[in-house]
Amino acid sequence: MISTPDGIRVYEYDQSRAQGVATRLIGADYRGVLSTDFYGGYNHLACRHQRCWVHLLRDLVKLVERHGQDVRVRQWAVQLEATYRMAQQRLAQEPQLSLEERGALATRLCERVRVLGQQYAKAKNHPCRALAQRVLRHAHELFVFVEVEGVSADNNAAERSIRPVVVVRKISGGTKSAKGSRTRFGLASLFETWQARGLNPFEACLNLLSQTPLPQI
Repeated sequence: MISTPDGIRVYEYDQSRAQGVATRLIGADYRGVLSTDFYGGYNHLACRHQRCWVHLLRDLVKLVERHGQDVRVRQWAVQLEATYRMAQQRLAQEPQLSLEERGALATRLCERVRVLGQQYAKAKNHPCRALAQRVLRHAHELFVFVEVEGVSADNNAAERSIRPVVVVRKISGGTKSAKGSRTRFGLASLFETWQARGLNPFEACLNLLSQTPLPQI
C-alpha cells in the first residue's frame, strides 16, 4: 500500500514481499522520501528513507516489558526515546527553522543515536543488542523528518489507510481470483484517494463514469 502527502492511495495485493514488489510499485528512479518500517525489502531503493519511529518506540516498549528489571536496559530505552522527543519538541517550538538549522539538528540527533547504538551493538547476548544494531544501521534514516519539512516521523498515514481494506478482506474472506483482487484493490485505490482528498466518492465516481472513453483502472 502506498500513501502520499497529497492524498494518493494505492493498494495492491501480492503474495510476495520481495524487493521487486516495492520497486514495481514505487519505481527504481523514485527520488523523494520513502517513509517505511524497518523491513529490508525497501533497503535497495536509492531514494532517501525515513524509518518509522512508532514501530521503533513500540519495540522499545516490548524491550522494557521483557527486561525492565535491568537498570541499564531502562536507561538505554529512555535515552533513545528522549532523542526522538527532543527532535519533536524542537520542531514544535521553532517551526521556522532554516534548512541549515534543520540539517545541523538532524546531524546532532543522528550522532546521539549512533552513540547509543554503539553501546550494545556488539554486546553478545545483551537484551539491547538487536535494537542497538538497528538504530546504528539506520541512524541516518531516523531524522530525515527533521531535515526535510513536511516529512512525517512515522508511516501512520499508510497504516491507517490500509486498516479498512484489511477489515473488509477479513470479513468477506477475500477474493477468489487474481482478477477479483485487481478489481477490489483498484476500486479501493480510487475511493480511498477521493476520500483522502476530501472529495465526495459518489460524485467523483459519477464524474469518472461520465468520461468517454472510460479510463482504464
